[in-house]
Amino acid sequence: MKKNYLLVSLLVMSLLFFTGCSSKSQQANDASKSEKKKVVMILKNLVNPTWQAVKKGGEDAAAKLGVELTVLAPLKADNNEEQIRQVEDSITKKVDAIILVPADTKGIIPAVEKANAAGIPIINVNTKVGGGKTETFVAVENYDAASKVAEALAKKMGEKGKVIILEGKAGAQSAIDLKNGAVDTFKKYPNINVVASQTANWNRAEAMQVTQNLLQAHPDINAIFASNDEMAMGAVEAVNQAGLTGKIMIAGLDANKDAIQAIKEGKMTLTCDKKSYDQGYQGVEAAFKILNNEPVDERIVVETTIVDENNVDQYLQQ
Repeated sequence: MKKNYLLVSLLVMSLLFFTGCSSKSQQANDASKSEKKKVVMILKNLVNPTWQAVKKGGEDAAAKLGVELTVLAPLKADNNEEQIRQVEDSITKKVDAIILVPADTKGIIPAVEKANAAGIPIINVNTKVGGGKTETFVAVENYDAASKVAEALAKKMGEKGKVIILEGKAGAQSAIDLKNGAVDTFKKYPNINVVASQTANWNRAEAMQVTQNLLQAHPDINAIFASNDEMAMGAVEAVNQAGLTGKIMIAGLDANKDAIQAIKEGKMTLTCDKKSYDQGYQGVEAAFKILNNEPVDERIVVETTIVDENNVDQYLQQ
């Protein structure tokens, strides 16, 4: 009897031991599964409404998917050296993925290559990285977006007149693509003449000054094509100060709040919704899929919409 009792006791203790080990192992696995992926999003700046919208989209996607998202940007807007340091710091902190909107397409390459060497996936958003390995590129086709805006502006001009172009940052691939999209489209119309094209570095104050100077050199222009809404708003201010509001058409890209309001007030002609929020959202979504070994397309194209007097009220309600 004693032997039988002893045998039963040993069996029970063994069962409890292995059950406990199994339970602990399961708890460890569950904890590992529930651990949030750490993702860093590095933007050009946090001043421009475009990047604020990208940030918001990323944050909303992270909240939905259970991703721990940190959003960074240079203190000095569009500074490549700061972005490189932010990538390097992220590597040091062993983040799981980096979502990158480069200020300098070529200048950021060494940082991307360091992330590649560390085995950290790079998700490229909005502005193309010029080298190294990226998992996907989430963006609007800037050339196509500019072409769509230029086409709409040409129609509103009656397919004739003089245009000036406000370019983005010199050398930036996005600025090059936007300018080329506009120039190539205007060339299709023999009675439309681009009389000047000058950079205003995506900046409202600089665009106002550049437009003032160009208006003095070309007082008979009919339209202004600005490569983003911040520059378009600078042009709006310059045109207004010159007493030419309503006489010169102004087009931009991004569909930020100020531009939407300016269209409603008749100060601006049209803009293009480049879905900045969606770019941020889909960037985080792509990072999440990659980290969970799910397939992601090498190119994720975000569609665009022209905004003018016909649909501006719809945007004001958002």
